[in-house]
Amino acid sequence: MGGSILNYEDLLEMLDDELREPKQFWEDFYADRTKNIPFFKVKGPDENLVEYFSKGLSLKRVLELGAGPGRNSIYMAKQGSNVSALDLSDKAIEWAKERADEEGVNLDFHCVSLFDFEF
Repeated sequence: MGGSILNYEDLLEMLDDELREPKQFWEDFYADRTKNIPFFKVKGPDENLVEYFSKGLSLKRVLELGAGPGRNSIYMAKQGSNVSALDLSDKAIEWAKERADEEGVNLDFHCVSLFDFEF
């Protein structure tokens, strides 16, 4: 970041650069799976996602950004979507892979920042 904030993207870059190193923040966040965080305790998908699918949403391909422990990616794969799950945290991807294996679904996992992901 060059020091000037000219637009929203510059602001976000400054915040990420100055306030924390994002990778280490998310590695620490996912280090303890016993934390009292609601989506840590729930294996199932977000209830809004389920509602969208119940109303007829059908997705051929999905790129989930910030997939975390994979609960939504796994659900979408079970609904027939071809899912690529991205997360910055190795620990999150590790957890998501474990859950996907338990559920018997095949996902395309990527431990990478969206800004470094090669489409």
